Amino acid sequence: MSTPSILSAIQKLRSLLTRGEKFKWLGIVGFAMCTSFLEILTASVIVVFAQVLNQPELGQKYLSMIGLSSDLSPSRIVSYISIIVGVVYLVKNVVSGIEVFYQNFAIQKMNYQFKNTLLRRYAETDYRCYLTRNSSLGLQVVGGDAELMFSSGMISLATILSEGVVFLCLIGLVITMNPSLALAIFGIGAVLGFGITKGLLPQFYRFGQKLQEAGLYSSQNLIQFFHGFKEIVLLGKRDAFINAYQYHSLKKSRVQAMQTAINSLPRMVIEVLFVGLFVTTISLLCLKHESPLQMIGILSGYLYAGFRLMPGLNRIINQLNLLKSSIPSIERVYMEYNTIEDKENYVQVPELVFEEALSLKEVNFCYLNTKKDALTNISLKINAGECIGIVGETGSGKSTLVDVILGLLRPYKGTVLVDEKFAVNSYQWHQKIGYVPQSVYLMDDTIEANIAFGEQTINEIKLNSAIDAAQLRKFIDQLSHGVKTIVGERGIRLSGGERQRIAIARALYRNPDVLIFDEATSALDNQTEARLMKTINNIRKNRTVIMIAHRLTTLKNCDRIVELEMGSIKKITDYANLEKGALVASV
Repeated sequence: MSTPSILSAIQKLRSLLTRGEKFKWLGIVGFAMCTSFLEILTASVIVVFAQVLNQPELGQKYLSMIGLSSDLSPSRIVSYISIIVGVVYLVKNVVSGIEVFYQNFAIQKMNYQFKNTLLRRYAETDYRCYLTRNSSLGLQVVGGDAELMFSSGMISLATILSEGVVFLCLIGLVITMNPSLALAIFGIGAVLGFGITKGLLPQFYRFGQKLQEAGLYSSQNLIQFFHGFKEIVLLGKRDAFINAYQYHSLKKSRVQAMQTAINSLPRMVIEVLFVGLFVTTISLLCLKHESPLQMIGILSGYLYAGFRLMPGLNRIINQLNLLKSSIPSIERVYMEYNTIEDKENYVQVPELVFEEALSLKEVNFCYLNTKKDALTNISLKINAGECIGIVGETGSGKSTLVDVILGLLRPYKGTVLVDEKFAVNSYQWHQKIGYVPQSVYLMDDTIEANIAFGEQTINEIKLNSAIDAAQLRKFIDQLSHGVKTIVGERGIRLSGGERQRIAIARALYRNPDVLIFDEATSALDNQTEARLMKTINNIRKNRTVIMIAHRLTTLKNCDRIVELEMGSIKKITDYANLEKGALVASV
Protein backbone atom coordinates (compact mmCIF):
# COMPACT_ATOMS: atom_id res chain seq x y z
CA MET A 1 0.00 0.00 0.00
CA SER A 2 1.42 3.39 -1.04
CA THR A 3 1.83 6.10 1.57
CA PRO A 4 1.84 9.90 1.21
CA SER A 5 5.22 11.23 0.15
CA ILE A 6 7.47 13.41 2.27
CA LEU A 7 7.32 16.04 -0.49
CA SER A 8 3.52 16.30 -0.17
CA ALA A 9 3.90 16.66 3.61
CA ILE A 10 6.46 19.46 3.11
CA GLN A 11 4.05 21.24 0.76
CA LYS A 12 1.30 21.04 3.39
CA LEU A 13 3.66 22.35 6.07
CA ARG A 14 4.68 25.23 3.81
CA SER A 15 1.04 26.20 3.22
CA LEU A 16 0.46 26.40 6.99
CA LEU A 17 3.32 28.87 7.55
CA THR A 18 3.01 32.64 7.46
CA ARG A 19 5.26 34.77 5.29
CA GLY A 20 7.40 35.72 8.30
CA GLU A 21 7.81 32.07 9.26
CA LYS A 22 8.96 31.24 5.75
CA PHE A 23 11.68 33.89 6.12
CA LYS A 24 12.74 32.18 9.36
CA TRP A 25 13.16 29.00 7.33
CA LEU A 26 15.52 30.91 5.06
CA GLY A 27 17.53 31.68 8.19
CA ILE A 28 17.63 27.97 9.01
CA VAL A 29 18.85 27.24 5.47
CA GLY A 30 21.48 29.99 5.77
CA PHE A 31 22.80 28.48 9.01
CA ALA A 32 22.92 25.04 7.35
CA MET A 33 25.04 26.40 4.49
CA CYS A 34 27.35 28.25 6.91
CA THR A 35 27.79 25.14 9.07
CA SER A 36 28.54 23.05 5.99
CA PHE A 37 31.26 25.46 4.87
CA LEU A 38 32.82 25.33 8.35
CA GLU A 39 32.68 21.51 8.34
CA ILE A 40 34.61 21.45 5.06
CA LEU A 41 37.09 23.99 6.41
CA THR A 42 37.55 21.94 9.61
CA ALA A 43 38.13 18.73 7.66
CA SER A 44 40.62 20.51 5.37
CA VAL A 45 42.70 21.98 8.22
CA ILE A 46 42.76 18.56 9.94
CA VAL A 47 44.16 17.02 6.74
CA VAL A 48 46.73 19.83 6.56
CA PHE A 49 47.60 19.40 10.24
CA ALA A 50 48.18 15.66 9.75
CA GLN A 51 50.47 16.38 6.81
CA VAL A 52 52.39 19.08 8.71
CA LEU A 53 53.05 16.74 11.61
CA ASN A 54 54.98 14.51 9.23
CA GLN A 55 56.34 17.21 6.93
CA PRO A 56 56.67 20.55 8.82
CA GLU A 57 58.10 22.24 5.73
CA LEU A 58 54.65 21.95 4.10
CA GLY A 59 53.29 24.04 6.94
CA GLN A 60 55.58 26.92 5.99
CA LYS A 61 53.94 27.07 2.56
CA TYR A 62 50.43 27.12 4.06
CA LEU A 63 51.35 29.78 6.64
CA SER A 64 52.90 32.04 4.04
CA MET A 65 49.57 31.97 2.17
CA ILE A 66 47.94 33.77 5.09
CA GLY A 67 50.76 36.30 5.47
CA LEU A 68 52.84 34.78 8.28
CA SER A 69 56.66 34.83 8.31
CA SER A 70 58.48 32.46 6.00
CA ASP A 71 61.30 31.85 8.49
CA LEU A 72 59.81 29.68 11.22
CA SER A 73 61.14 26.68 13.08
CA PRO A 74 59.37 23.33 12.62
CA SER A 75 58.04 23.42 16.19
CA ARG A 76 56.70 26.96 15.67
CA ILE A 77 55.04 25.86 12.40
CA VAL A 78 53.30 22.93 14.10
CA SER A 79 52.28 25.22 16.95
CA TYR A 80 50.70 27.81 14.64
CA ILE A 81 48.91 25.17 12.57
CA SER A 82 47.54 23.54 15.73
CA ILE A 83 46.23 26.93 16.95
CA ILE A 84 44.54 27.49 13.57
CA VAL A 85 42.92 24.04 13.82
CA GLY A 86 41.67 24.83 17.34
CA VAL A 87 40.28 28.24 16.30
CA VAL A 88 38.53 26.81 13.24
CA TYR A 89 37.09 23.96 15.28
CA LEU A 90 35.93 26.39 18.00
CA VAL A 91 34.28 28.73 15.48
CA LYS A 92 32.61 25.77 13.78
CA ASN A 93 31.11 24.52 17.02
CA VAL A 94 30.05 27.99 18.19
CA VAL A 95 28.20 28.51 14.90
CA SER A 96 26.72 24.99 15.17
CA GLY A 97 25.53 25.78 18.71
CA ILE A 98 23.95 29.05 17.57
CA GLU A 99 22.30 27.16 14.70
CA VAL A 100 20.77 24.62 17.10
CA PHE A 101 19.39 27.36 19.37
CA TYR A 102 18.07 29.43 16.45
CA GLN A 103 16.53 26.40 14.79
CA ASN A 104 14.75 25.13 17.91
CA PHE A 105 13.59 28.52 19.19
CA ALA A 106 12.34 29.53 15.73
CA ILE A 107 10.40 26.29 15.27
CA GLN A 108 8.97 26.31 18.80
CA LYS A 109 7.81 29.89 18.28
CA MET A 110 6.12 28.76 15.07
CA ASN A 111 4.56 25.96 17.12
CA TYR A 112 3.25 28.40 19.74
CA GLN A 113 1.87 30.84 17.17
CA PHE A 114 0.29 28.13 15.04
CA LYS A 115 -1.53 26.48 17.96
CA ASN A 116 -2.89 29.86 19.01
CA THR A 117 -4.08 30.47 15.44
CA LEU A 118 -5.60 26.99 15.27
CA LEU A 119 -7.46 27.54 18.54
CA ARG A 120 -8.79 30.84 17.23
CA ARG A 121 -10.02 29.09 14.10
CA TYR A 122 -11.78 26.55 16.31
CA ALA A 123 -13.41 29.51 18.07
CA GLU A 124 -14.79 30.60 14.68
CA THR A 125 -16.27 27.18 13.95
CA ASP A 126 -19.97 26.72 13.31
CA TYR A 127 -21.61 25.68 16.59
CA ARG A 128 -23.35 22.84 14.74
CA CYS A 129 -19.94 21.23 14.19
CA TYR A 130 -19.38 21.05 17.95
CA LEU A 131 -22.63 19.16 18.31
CA THR A 132 -21.42 16.44 15.93
CA ARG A 133 -17.77 16.18 17.01
CA ASN A 134 -16.06 14.45 19.88
CA SER A 135 -14.22 16.97 22.07
CA SER A 136 -11.27 14.53 22.25
CA LEU A 137 -10.55 15.22 18.57
CA GLY A 138 -9.97 18.94 19.06
CA LEU A 139 -7.93 18.21 22.18
CA GLN A 140 -5.79 15.72 20.24
CA VAL A 141 -5.33 18.02 17.22
CA VAL A 142 -4.22 21.08 19.24
CA GLY A 143 -2.33 19.32 22.04
CA GLY A 144 -1.11 16.25 20.14
CA ASP A 145 -1.03 16.48 16.34
CA ALA A 146 -0.02 20.15 16.09
CA GLU A 147 2.69 19.61 18.71
CA LEU A 148 3.97 16.54 16.84
CA MET A 149 3.86 18.39 13.53
CA PHE A 150 6.48 20.82 14.83
CA SER A 151 8.46 18.74 17.33
CA SER A 152 8.81 15.75 15.00
CA GLY A 153 7.88 17.15 11.60
CA MET A 154 9.54 20.54 11.31
CA ILE A 155 12.49 19.91 13.63
CA SER A 156 13.16 16.67 11.73
CA LEU A 157 12.98 18.55 8.45
CA ALA A 158 15.41 21.21 9.73
CA THR A 159 17.80 18.53 11.00
CA ILE A 160 17.63 16.64 7.70
CA LEU A 161 18.35 19.88 5.83
CA SER A 162 21.31 20.82 8.02
CA GLU A 163 22.84 17.34 8.22
CA GLY A 164 22.09 16.67 4.53
CA VAL A 165 24.04 19.73 3.37
CA VAL A 166 26.96 18.80 5.66
CA PHE A 167 26.83 15.21 4.38
CA LEU A 168 26.98 16.27 0.73
CA CYS A 169 29.82 18.71 1.38
CA LEU A 170 31.89 16.11 3.24
CA ILE A 171 31.24 13.61 0.45
CA GLY A 172 32.56 16.27 -1.92
CA LEU A 173 35.71 16.45 0.21
CA VAL A 174 36.12 12.68 0.04
CA ILE A 175 35.80 12.89 -3.77
CA THR A 176 38.72 15.29 -3.94
CA MET A 177 40.80 12.99 -1.74
CA ASN A 178 39.81 9.64 -3.24
CA PRO A 179 37.23 9.43 -6.07
CA SER A 180 37.02 5.63 -5.97
CA LEU A 181 36.26 5.72 -2.26
CA ALA A 182 33.58 8.34 -2.83
CA LEU A 183 32.06 6.15 -5.56
CA ALA A 184 31.91 3.24 -3.12
CA ILE A 185 30.21 5.45 -0.51
CA PHE A 186 27.69 6.65 -3.08
CA GLY A 187 26.95 3.09 -4.15
CA ILE A 188 26.42 1.86 -0.60
CA GLY A 189 24.41 5.00 0.23
CA ALA A 190 22.15 4.43 -2.79
CA VAL A 191 21.45 0.83 -1.72
CA LEU A 192 20.86 1.94 1.87
CA GLY A 193 18.61 4.81 0.72
CA PHE A 194 16.56 2.51 -1.51
CA GLY A 195 16.05 0.08 1.36
CA ILE A 196 15.00 2.84 3.74
CA THR A 197 12.65 4.44 1.21
CA LYS A 198 10.91 1.20 0.29
CA GLY A 199 11.10 -0.58 3.63
CA LEU A 200 11.43 1.66 6.65
CA LEU A 201 9.64 4.91 5.70
CA PRO A 202 6.26 3.35 4.77
CA GLN A 203 6.41 1.34 8.01
CA PHE A 204 7.01 4.50 10.03
CA TYR A 205 4.03 6.17 8.34
CA ARG A 206 1.87 3.27 9.52
CA PHE A 207 3.42 3.61 12.98
CA GLY A 208 2.33 7.25 12.92
CA GLN A 209 -1.23 6.30 11.98
CA LYS A 210 -1.43 3.74 14.79
CA LEU A 211 0.03 6.17 17.35
CA GLN A 212 -2.43 8.85 16.24
CA GLU A 213 -5.40 6.51 16.57
CA ALA A 214 -4.25 5.08 19.92
CA GLY A 215 -3.56 8.58 21.26
CA LEU A 216 -7.03 9.79 20.32
CA TYR A 217 -8.84 6.86 21.94
CA SER A 218 -6.58 6.93 25.01
CA SER A 219 -7.42 10.62 25.56
CA GLN A 220 -11.09 9.93 25.00
CA ASN A 221 -11.12 7.09 27.52
CA LEU A 222 -9.29 9.20 30.11
CA ILE A 223 -11.75 12.07 29.72
CA GLN A 224 -14.67 9.67 30.08
CA PHE A 225 -13.09 8.04 33.14
CA PHE A 226 -12.52 11.28 35.05
CA HIS A 227 -15.74 13.01 33.96
CA GLY A 228 -17.91 9.98 34.73
CA PHE A 229 -16.05 8.90 37.88
CA LYS A 230 -19.08 9.04 40.18
CA GLU A 231 -21.26 6.87 37.94
CA ILE A 232 -18.36 4.52 37.22
CA VAL A 233 -17.85 3.87 40.93
CA LEU A 234 -21.54 3.49 41.73
CA LEU A 235 -22.22 1.16 38.81
CA GLY A 236 -19.09 -0.89 39.50
CA LYS A 237 -17.66 -0.27 36.02
CA ARG A 238 -14.09 0.53 37.06
CA ASP A 239 -12.57 -2.46 35.27
CA ALA A 240 -14.52 -1.81 32.06
CA PHE A 241 -13.20 1.75 31.71
CA ILE A 242 -9.68 0.86 32.87
CA ASN A 243 -9.53 -2.05 30.42
CA ALA A 244 -10.70 0.22 27.59
CA TYR A 245 -7.87 2.64 28.36
CA GLN A 246 -5.34 -0.18 28.80
CA TYR A 247 -6.14 -1.63 25.38
CA HIS A 248 -5.24 1.54 23.50
CA SER A 249 -2.41 2.43 25.88
CA LEU A 250 -0.82 -0.99 25.34
CA LYS A 251 -1.23 -0.64 21.58
CA LYS A 252 0.49 2.75 21.72
CA SER A 253 3.34 1.39 23.89
CA ARG A 254 4.00 -1.52 21.53
CA VAL A 255 4.12 0.74 18.48
CA GLN A 256 6.49 3.16 20.25
CA ALA A 257 8.73 0.27 21.34
CA MET A 258 8.87 -1.09 17.78
CA GLN A 259 9.50 2.38 16.38
CA THR A 260 12.38 3.05 18.80
CA ALA A 261 13.92 -0.37 18.21
CA ILE A 262 13.83 -0.06 14.42
CA ASN A 263 15.26 3.46 14.69
CA SER A 264 18.42 2.05 16.30
CA LEU A 265 19.13 -0.42 13.47
CA PRO A 266 20.53 2.09 10.92
CA ARG A 267 23.20 3.20 13.41
CA MET A 268 24.53 -0.36 13.69
CA VAL A 269 24.51 -0.81 9.91
CA ILE A 270 26.30 2.52 9.37
CA GLU A 271 28.99 1.68 11.94
CA VAL A 272 29.68 -1.67 10.23
CA LEU A 273 29.83 0.05 6.82
CA PHE A 274 32.18 2.74 8.11
CA VAL A 275 34.61 0.27 9.65
CA GLY A 276 34.42 -1.89 6.52
CA LEU A 277 35.17 1.08 4.26
CA PHE A 278 38.01 2.18 6.52
CA VAL A 279 39.64 -1.25 6.40
CA THR A 280 39.05 -1.45 2.63
CA THR A 281 40.64 1.98 2.09
CA ILE A 282 43.78 1.01 4.04
CA SER A 283 44.01 -2.25 2.11
CA LEU A 284 43.66 -0.49 -1.26
CA LEU A 285 46.26 2.14 -0.38
CA CYS A 286 48.70 -0.55 0.79
CA LEU A 287 48.16 -2.49 -2.46
CA LYS A 288 49.15 0.67 -4.32
CA HIS A 289 52.42 0.56 -2.34
CA GLU A 290 51.82 3.93 -0.73
CA SER A 291 53.89 4.61 2.38
CA PRO A 292 52.25 5.12 5.79
CA LEU A 293 53.40 8.76 5.73
CA GLN A 294 51.62 9.33 2.42
CA MET A 295 48.51 7.65 3.76
CA ILE A 296 48.26 9.71 6.96
CA GLY A 297 46.82 12.86 5.32
CA ILE A 298 44.12 10.98 3.42
CA LEU A 299 43.30 8.70 6.35
CA SER A 300 43.06 11.59 8.81
CA GLY A 301 40.64 13.39 6.49
CA TYR A 302 38.70 10.18 5.97
CA LEU A 303 38.59 9.51 9.71
CA TYR A 304 37.28 13.02 10.45
CA ALA A 305 34.76 12.83 7.61
CA GLY A 306 33.74 9.34 8.68
CA PHE A 307 33.32 10.19 12.35
CA ARG A 308 31.31 13.26 11.33
CA LEU A 309 29.32 11.50 8.60
CA MET A 310 28.46 8.42 10.64
CA PRO A 311 26.38 10.09 13.37
CA GLY A 312 25.13 12.65 10.83
CA LEU A 313 23.85 9.95 8.48
CA ASN A 314 22.28 8.15 11.42
CA ARG A 315 20.51 11.36 12.43
CA ILE A 316 19.29 11.89 8.88
CA ILE A 317 17.78 8.40 8.78
CA ASN A 318 16.22 8.74 12.24
CA GLN A 319 14.78 12.15 11.38
CA LEU A 320 13.42 10.80 8.10
CA ASN A 321 11.66 8.08 10.07
CA LEU A 322 10.28 10.63 12.54
CA LEU A 323 9.15 12.89 9.71
CA LYS A 324 7.39 10.01 8.01
CA SER A 325 5.68 8.95 11.23
CA SER A 326 4.48 12.54 11.77
CA ILE A 327 2.83 12.75 8.32
CA PRO A 328 -0.57 11.46 9.61
CA SER A 329 -0.53 14.30 12.16
CA ILE A 330 0.47 16.83 9.48
CA GLU A 331 -2.38 15.64 7.27
CA ARG A 332 -4.95 15.83 10.09
CA VAL A 333 -3.81 19.32 11.17
CA TYR A 334 -3.84 20.48 7.53
CA MET A 335 -7.36 19.15 7.03
CA GLU A 336 -8.65 20.64 10.30
CA TYR A 337 -6.97 23.99 9.65
CA ASN A 338 -8.56 24.31 6.23
CA THR A 339 -12.06 23.08 7.10
CA ILE A 340 -12.99 24.23 10.62
CA GLU A 341 -13.16 27.99 10.11
CA ASP A 342 -15.92 29.82 8.35
CA LYS A 343 -15.69 33.59 8.60
CA GLU A 344 -19.43 33.84 7.95
CA ASN A 345 -20.26 32.13 11.26
CA TYR A 346 -19.73 35.25 13.34
CA VAL A 347 -19.56 38.77 11.95
CA GLN A 348 -18.68 42.23 13.21
CA VAL A 349 -21.59 44.69 13.45
CA PRO A 350 -20.17 47.63 15.46
CA GLU A 351 -23.29 49.74 14.94
CA LEU A 352 -25.67 47.11 16.42
CA VAL A 353 -28.29 48.41 18.85
CA PHE A 354 -31.38 46.70 20.26
CA GLU A 355 -34.13 49.27 20.57
CA GLU A 356 -37.20 47.85 18.86
CA ALA A 357 -37.56 44.09 18.39
CA LEU A 358 -35.94 40.75 17.62
CA SER A 359 -37.67 39.29 14.55
CA LEU A 360 -37.74 35.68 13.35
CA LYS A 361 -39.33 35.23 9.92
CA GLU A 362 -40.11 31.82 8.41
CA VAL A 363 -37.13 30.23 10.15
CA ASN A 364 -36.25 26.63 9.28
CA PHE A 365 -33.31 24.82 10.83
CA CYS A 366 -31.87 21.34 10.45
CA TYR A 367 -28.92 19.82 12.35
CA LEU A 368 -25.95 18.34 10.51
CA ASN A 369 -26.28 14.69 9.49
CA THR A 370 -30.07 14.74 9.97
CA LYS A 371 -32.91 15.01 7.47
CA LYS A 372 -35.76 16.16 9.71
CA ASP A 373 -36.09 19.87 10.51
CA ALA A 374 -35.67 20.78 14.17
CA LEU A 375 -37.52 24.07 13.54
CA THR A 376 -40.15 24.65 10.86
CA ASN A 377 -41.58 27.99 9.71
CA ILE A 378 -40.95 29.84 12.97
CA SER A 379 -42.18 33.43 12.83
CA LEU A 380 -41.95 35.39 16.05
CA LYS A 381 -41.42 38.99 17.07
CA ILE A 382 -39.97 39.71 20.53
CA ASN A 383 -40.22 43.36 21.48
CA ALA A 384 -37.45 45.09 23.43
CA GLY A 385 -38.28 45.03 27.15
CA GLU A 386 -40.71 42.12 26.77
CA CYS A 387 -40.64 38.93 28.85
CA ILE A 388 -41.27 35.84 26.73
CA GLY A 389 -41.78 32.29 27.98
CA ILE A 390 -41.15 29.19 25.86
CA VAL A 391 -42.74 25.83 26.74
CA GLY A 392 -43.12 22.49 25.06
CA GLU A 393 -42.44 18.82 25.49
CA THR A 394 -38.92 17.36 25.31
CA GLY A 395 -37.75 17.46 21.69
CA SER A 396 -40.19 20.19 20.68
CA GLY A 397 -37.30 22.53 19.70
CA LYS A 398 -37.12 24.90 22.70
CA SER A 399 -33.33 24.88 23.14
CA THR A 400 -32.80 24.90 19.37
CA LEU A 401 -34.96 28.02 19.09
CA VAL A 402 -32.90 29.71 21.82
CA ASP A 403 -29.63 28.77 20.08
CA VAL A 404 -30.97 30.32 16.86
CA ILE A 405 -31.88 33.49 18.77
CA LEU A 406 -28.39 33.48 20.30
CA GLY A 407 -26.89 33.38 16.80
CA LEU A 408 -25.08 30.09 17.47
CA LEU A 409 -27.16 28.17 14.93
CA ARG A 410 -27.91 29.61 11.50
CA PRO A 411 -31.20 28.67 9.81
CA TYR A 412 -30.97 27.38 6.28
CA LYS A 413 -34.14 29.31 5.49
CA GLY A 414 -35.59 32.49 6.93
CA THR A 415 -34.06 35.39 8.83
CA VAL A 416 -33.31 36.35 12.43
CA LEU A 417 -32.66 40.08 12.78
CA VAL A 418 -32.29 42.66 15.51
CA ASP A 419 -34.31 45.82 14.75
CA GLU A 420 -34.91 44.41 11.24
CA LYS A 421 -31.32 45.01 10.12
CA PHE A 422 -28.65 43.55 12.42
CA ALA A 423 -27.49 39.92 12.24
CA VAL A 424 -27.71 37.86 15.44
CA ASN A 425 -24.61 35.85 14.53
CA SER A 426 -22.48 38.85 15.52
CA TYR A 427 -20.05 39.48 18.33
CA GLN A 428 -21.94 42.64 19.29
CA TRP A 429 -25.23 40.74 19.75
CA HIS A 430 -23.47 38.20 21.98
CA GLN A 431 -22.17 41.05 24.13
CA LYS A 432 -25.73 42.16 24.82
CA ILE A 433 -26.85 38.74 26.05
CA GLY A 434 -26.72 37.12 29.48
CA TYR A 435 -27.27 33.40 28.97
CA VAL A 436 -28.00 30.86 31.71
CA PRO A 437 -27.95 27.24 30.45
CA GLN A 438 -29.49 24.19 32.05
CA SER A 439 -26.12 22.41 32.11
CA VAL A 440 -23.62 24.78 33.71
CA TYR A 441 -19.90 24.75 32.95
CA LEU A 442 -17.75 25.81 35.89
CA MET A 443 -13.96 26.07 35.84
CA ASP A 444 -11.79 24.55 38.56
CA ASP A 445 -11.27 28.02 40.00
CA THR A 446 -12.72 30.45 42.53
CA ILE A 447 -16.35 31.53 42.70
CA GLU A 448 -15.45 35.06 41.64
CA ALA A 449 -13.42 33.80 38.67
CA ASN A 450 -16.39 31.69 37.55
CA ILE A 451 -18.75 34.65 37.81
CA ALA A 452 -16.41 37.05 35.97
CA PHE A 453 -15.55 34.14 33.57
CA GLY A 454 -12.44 35.00 31.59
CA GLU A 455 -11.90 38.54 32.84
CA GLN A 456 -8.40 39.16 34.16
CA THR A 457 -9.46 42.18 36.22
CA ILE A 458 -12.64 41.61 38.21
CA ASN A 459 -14.99 44.55 38.77
CA GLU A 460 -15.93 44.31 42.47
CA ILE A 461 -19.05 46.46 42.12
CA LYS A 462 -20.42 44.34 39.26
CA LEU A 463 -19.40 41.16 41.12
CA ASN A 464 -21.23 42.05 44.33
CA SER A 465 -24.28 43.25 42.42
CA ALA A 466 -24.48 39.96 40.51
CA ILE A 467 -23.99 37.92 43.72
CA ASP A 468 -26.84 39.73 45.45
CA ALA A 469 -29.14 39.49 42.44
CA ALA A 470 -28.53 35.73 42.07
CA GLN A 471 -29.30 35.07 45.79
CA LEU A 472 -25.73 33.91 46.43
CA ARG A 473 -24.81 36.25 49.27
CA LYS A 474 -25.96 34.05 52.15
CA PHE A 475 -24.19 31.00 50.73
CA ILE A 476 -20.90 32.87 50.09
CA ASP A 477 -20.89 34.50 53.54
CA GLN A 478 -20.93 31.03 55.11
CA LEU A 479 -17.72 30.03 53.29
CA SER A 480 -14.41 30.57 55.09
CA HIS A 481 -12.78 31.84 51.89
CA GLY A 482 -15.84 33.63 50.53
CA VAL A 483 -15.65 34.40 46.82
CA LYS A 484 -12.09 32.99 46.81
CA THR A 485 -13.47 29.47 47.42
CA ILE A 486 -12.40 26.91 44.80
CA VAL A 487 -15.46 25.19 43.30
CA GLY A 488 -13.63 22.12 41.91
CA GLU A 489 -13.64 20.76 38.38
CA ARG A 490 -17.08 21.40 36.79
CA GLY A 491 -18.21 22.71 40.21
CA ILE A 492 -18.13 19.27 41.76
CA ARG A 493 -17.88 20.69 45.31
CA LEU A 494 -21.16 22.58 44.96
CA SER A 495 -24.78 21.50 44.87
CA GLY A 496 -26.78 21.71 41.65
CA GLY A 497 -28.64 24.76 42.90
CA GLU A 498 -25.41 26.53 43.88
CA ARG A 499 -23.91 25.86 40.47
CA GLN A 500 -27.04 27.22 38.81
CA ARG A 501 -26.98 30.40 40.87
CA ILE A 502 -23.33 30.99 39.98
CA ALA A 503 -24.33 30.68 36.31
CA ILE A 504 -27.11 33.24 36.87
CA ALA A 505 -24.65 35.58 38.60
CA ARG A 506 -22.30 35.12 35.62
CA ALA A 507 -25.06 36.23 33.25
CA LEU A 508 -25.98 39.22 35.42
CA TYR A 509 -22.32 40.27 35.86
CA ARG A 510 -22.31 41.48 32.26
CA ASN A 511 -25.32 43.74 32.91
CA PRO A 512 -26.86 42.53 29.64
CA ASP A 513 -29.74 44.00 27.63
CA VAL A 514 -31.17 40.52 27.05
CA LEU A 515 -31.45 37.70 29.60
CA ILE A 516 -32.04 34.16 28.36
CA PHE A 517 -32.80 31.36 30.82
CA ASP A 518 -32.68 27.86 29.33
CA GLU A 519 -34.28 25.73 32.09
CA ALA A 520 -32.03 27.77 34.40
CA THR A 521 -34.16 27.35 37.54
CA SER A 522 -34.74 23.61 37.20
CA ALA A 523 -32.14 22.74 39.88
CA LEU A 524 -33.43 25.26 42.42
CA ASP A 525 -35.87 24.51 45.22
CA ASN A 526 -39.25 26.24 45.15
CA GLN A 527 -38.36 28.82 47.78
CA THR A 528 -35.06 29.83 46.13
CA GLU A 529 -36.71 29.89 42.72
CA ALA A 530 -39.46 32.15 44.03
CA ARG A 531 -36.90 34.56 45.46
CA LEU A 532 -34.87 34.45 42.25
CA MET A 533 -37.93 35.06 40.08
CA LYS A 534 -38.76 38.06 42.25
CA THR A 535 -35.23 39.34 41.63
CA ILE A 536 -35.54 38.70 37.88
CA ASN A 537 -38.82 40.61 37.83
CA ASN A 538 -37.08 43.50 39.57
CA ILE A 539 -34.09 43.58 37.22
CA ARG A 540 -36.10 42.95 34.01
CA LYS A 541 -36.90 46.63 33.80
CA ASN A 542 -35.28 47.93 30.60
CA ARG A 543 -34.29 44.35 29.74
CA THR A 544 -35.67 41.70 27.43
CA VAL A 545 -36.14 38.30 29.07
CA ILE A 546 -36.59 34.94 27.33
CA MET A 547 -37.31 31.93 29.55
CA ILE A 548 -37.56 28.20 28.82
CA ALA A 549 -39.21 26.36 31.68
CA HIS A 550 -41.03 23.17 32.61
CA ARG A 551 -42.68 24.64 35.70
CA LEU A 552 -45.53 26.87 34.61
CA THR A 553 -45.20 28.96 37.78
CA THR A 554 -41.79 30.11 36.53
CA LEU A 555 -43.54 31.85 33.64
CA LYS A 556 -46.19 33.58 35.75
CA ASN A 557 -44.93 37.09 34.98
CA CYS A 558 -44.23 36.57 31.28
CA ASP A 559 -45.98 38.94 28.88
CA ARG A 560 -46.46 36.15 26.34
CA ILE A 561 -45.81 32.42 26.30
CA VAL A 562 -44.85 30.53 23.13
CA GLU A 563 -45.81 26.87 23.05
CA LEU A 564 -43.78 24.70 20.67
CA GLU A 565 -44.76 21.33 19.26
CA MET A 566 -42.52 19.25 16.98
CA GLY A 567 -40.43 22.26 15.97
CA SER A 568 -43.34 24.56 15.15
CA ILE A 569 -45.23 27.20 17.09
CA LYS A 570 -48.45 25.61 18.31
CA LYS A 571 -49.80 28.79 19.86
CA ILE A 572 -48.83 32.03 21.56
CA THR A 573 -50.77 32.67 24.75
CA ASP A 574 -50.48 34.09 28.26
CA TYR A 575 -50.00 32.49 31.68
CA ALA A 576 -53.68 32.44 32.66
CA ASN A 577 -54.78 30.63 29.48
CA LEU A 578 -51.80 28.27 29.56
CA GLU A 579 -52.51 27.33 33.18
CA LYS A 580 -56.19 26.82 32.37
CA GLY A 581 -55.26 24.56 29.47
CA ALA A 582 -52.87 22.58 31.69
CA LEU A 583 -55.62 22.04 34.28
CA VAL A 584 -58.04 20.84 31.61
CA ALA A 585 -55.41 18.45 30.21
CA SER A 586 -54.71 17.00 33.65
CA VAL A 587 -58.41 16.31 34.22
